[in-house]
Amino acid sequence: MRQKCQRWLLFAGAALWVGLWLSTVAALAQEIPQSVQEELRRRGMTLEEARREAERLGIDLSDPEQAVQRARELGIPESHIQAMLEAVQQEETQQLPRILTPGVYPVSFQDTLALADTLRPLIDTLRLQRDTLQQRPEAPTDRLPYFGYDVFENIPDAFKPSPFGPVDDQYLVGPGDELRLIVWGATEFAYDLTVDREGRIFVPNVGQFTVAGKRLEVLRDELKRWLARSYAGLLEDPPTVFMDLTVTRLQPVYIYALGEVKQPGGYVIASQSTVFQALYAVGGPKISGSLRDVRVVRNGRVLARVDLYDYLLRGEGRDDVRLQNNDQLFVPPRGKTVAIRGAVRRPAIYELKEKEGLRELIQFAAGLKPEAFTQYARIERIIPFDQRQDPSIVREVITVPLNGVLDGSRQVPLYDGDHVEVLSVLDVSRNGVYISGAVVHPGLYEITNQVRTIRDLITRAGGVTSDVYEGRVQLVRFKQNPAERPPSVFRSDLSQEVITHTADTLALIEMMRTLDLARVLLGDPEHNLMLQPGDRIRVYSELELNAPRTVEITGKVRNPGTYAWRDSMTVYDLLFLGGGLFDKEFRKEVYLERADLIRRVEHGTKEIIIPFNLAEALRNEGAGQALLQPGDRIRIYPVDVQEIREKFVTISGAVKNPGRYRLQENMTLEDLILQAGGFTEDALLDWAEVTRLPKGADPEQFDLLAVQIQVPMAEDLDDVEAVSFALDDTTRALRGARTFRLQHRDRVYIRSNPAFRPQQTVTVWGEVWYPGTYTILHENETLADVLERAGGVRPTGYLKGARLIRGGLPVVIDMERAIRRDPRHNVILLPGDEIRVPPKPGTVVVRGNVRRPGLVKYVPGRRVGYYIERAGGLDEDSKVILVTQADGGTYPVYLGLKGWFQRDPVVDEGAIIEVVRKPPEEKRQVTFDIGKTLTDIASIAASTLTIIALARRL
Repeated sequence: MRQKCQRWLLFAGAALWVGLWLSTVAALAQEIPQSVQEELRRRGMTLEEARREAERLGIDLSDPEQAVQRARELGIPESHIQAMLEAVQQEETQQLPRILTPGVYPVSFQDTLALADTLRPLIDTLRLQRDTLQQRPEAPTDRLPYFGYDVFENIPDAFKPSPFGPVDDQYLVGPGDELRLIVWGATEFAYDLTVDREGRIFVPNVGQFTVAGKRLEVLRDELKRWLARSYAGLLEDPPTVFMDLTVTRLQPVYIYALGEVKQPGGYVIASQSTVFQALYAVGGPKISGSLRDVRVVRNGRVLARVDLYDYLLRGEGRDDVRLQNNDQLFVPPRGKTVAIRGAVRRPAIYELKEKEGLRELIQFAAGLKPEAFTQYARIERIIPFDQRQDPSIVREVITVPLNGVLDGSRQVPLYDGDHVEVLSVLDVSRNGVYISGAVVHPGLYEITNQVRTIRDLITRAGGVTSDVYEGRVQLVRFKQNPAERPPSVFRSDLSQEVITHTADTLALIEMMRTLDLARVLLGDPEHNLMLQPGDRIRVYSELELNAPRTVEITGKVRNPGTYAWRDSMTVYDLLFLGGGLFDKEFRKEVYLERADLIRRVEHGTKEIIIPFNLAEALRNEGAGQALLQPGDRIRIYPVDVQEIREKFVTISGAVKNPGRYRLQENMTLEDLILQAGGFTEDALLDWAEVTRLPKGADPEQFDLLAVQIQVPMAEDLDDVEAVSFALDDTTRALRGARTFRLQHRDRVYIRSNPAFRPQQTVTVWGEVWYPGTYTILHENETLADVLERAGGVRPTGYLKGARLIRGGLPVVIDMERAIRRDPRHNVILLPGDEIRVPPKPGTVVVRGNVRRPGLVKYVPGRRVGYYIERAGGLDEDSKVILVTQADGGTYPVYLGLKGWFQRDPVVDEGAIIEVVRKPPEEKRQVTFDIGKTLTDIASIAASTLTIIALARRL
């Protein structure tokens, strides 16, 4: 059964290889490499059959790119495809010489090497295909893939859970989370607040507030009401103070992965992780684990059961849950397992739930292919324990009608271990016969007056080849009444299918006879039978009856691969063919103390390993003179098999260049610190922490993962308070690290001094007594504090027009109230802030749609209308007046009927009055662009200081 179900993949691979070879080396169409011929003979195929198989699979032999794309759709492994393409490229560049005729072998050793080098890319390709198939896990389902498990083989970094935000409003805040609280408007501050173990945060100048166990959306509302006790503007209508709360860092979640997972144990994951993401972190379930019943156990109870097929088949995660601390992720053993193959779009092994049957299985397999036989399906079943009547009969084959299954009107239950095959329609021409094997032109031929017998067919096919076996030809004949045909699958190698199929397949065959080819060619009527439509003729060759005998060399050689075995071939001969071992420079990378000869014994059912000294064998002494047997393999090892060559140590923390460094002989902690560029300014120089893999640990402490070592670096440990970042202290610290020897995989961590903080400054410009740069003395230093340290505002300074610039943008506040320490305006300063106090301007700017725009002398208490009149009054089509006061606030003044102002505010000294024109008549339908207007307002506010300075010069 396993060989039968491997056939489809092997046919696809062989057809792809021959198709690629033919499409790129068309000039050598009759000069097929010997390895390809052997592969075709081993599969029971001719070149013409490979062509037809490629065409049946939808492979365009004239387009290698299309052939590769079609191969991927058919499920051929990517490693096979890449190996085939590499071999084809080598053939194109090397212009392969004419291959020797099969059966004729070179007599000289040089000719043997030349032939081996020519066939090397082809042999390596076929060997890779064979090794890949052998390395797949054994399964009673004929090497069909287990659906879904390959998703966890490669974990994309972008899909892994992140410890950083953002999170949605339903996120549950807990201890360890870091929140960012931002308040702006009349009062401005921003804090990064960490939730402590009791679930509280501390807001400076306000107090403590409990946040743990609350969803982010609810927490924002509750925190806003709580802060409003100190900042009433948060709840005013309209509000003058605004607040936002976000999560900037998430606390880790500790979970346990148990059951059938690849790496069971405890894990630390991000708190927003779901079951699907957590399975990525633990490497996914083993093939023996269930994908349909992944359980989340919380506080001893099963909280949720997640079906991963929802993700894999429909892209849904309806039952997925977010994990919390101490949750257990349990993967039970795989449940009912059923395989489906044949004419379905995704043949594989699937896991079914208890009530799922054939209909659900076909849905999982993505439905039927167009060529599917829709009347019947075949089920190969191991009879369940409770249904076995005869202990000696444990298997049965069931033919199940598909009528009613696909539309759900009839249920067909399945049992664990069932193999379902959806059959294909039989492709038999009404007046055609097919011949394959050792003939010149195998293929499909029409029955005519000239082609009536088997001998006529062989003659029409160009006759037999030189390696034909004259003792045997096979005829397979089918029943001609379609109504009598039960469902089955027949391909170009039908003779093999007939032998391996069950009794219902044999019912399809009217006659299957083995004839004598020599008597057929002589026209003996007992063997030279008359042909009927649908007949299939198989002519055998001598090479099909004799399996090739080979030896193999692998490992650290220049030309690893499989070579033809010859009489009197020795270990020394195969070492020579491997290449590189007789080159002194190459041999430096080879382990010469030992190589292994692997030999099959006891009728090929077991293997033994025969070690030998490679250096001695290369001198053609000792084991080098031993004779090889067919199937022998030699394995050569690299020199680093005896040692760990890539040793390293890692340093992190307060050093200039943290990272991984190569471990050198007798390397000390001082050497590593110097290679990392030395300490940073905030380094704590009294001691360093080194973690090291334990050696010789107590067997009872099997859970010990690493050993922590504290390395003192300061010479005087009693004077730790005196250690600071100075030249003498750095020298003392390095001297203390000089005696500590590092080992492979050591991790060094240099801690930062928690008391270290660099000086942070703000700048004061303009009309103050002592302008310049000032250092922030404490965390809550305010604008009024710094202006007081700057000597206060000079009599010529215009405090109302002063600006606080933060991050290049002006902060709109009332400076006069701020200097009087009004908490709604007295902003807490941040590093990099700038305070600018301009001189008194003495003017007001009037511009825009007025008759005489320009500067108007400031008169205290005057309103907008006064300055508009001084500028010549409004021009036609005026729409709105924008007043930007000295503190940066901008207010619209709309015009009523007949030009009356709806409100006429008092204008500050240094203000800007902008009269906006109505849009042209043809553009009256365009909506007023409030975004552009606000941008213009910001531009007007930013240019206020320039205009004020100009006014002083007039």
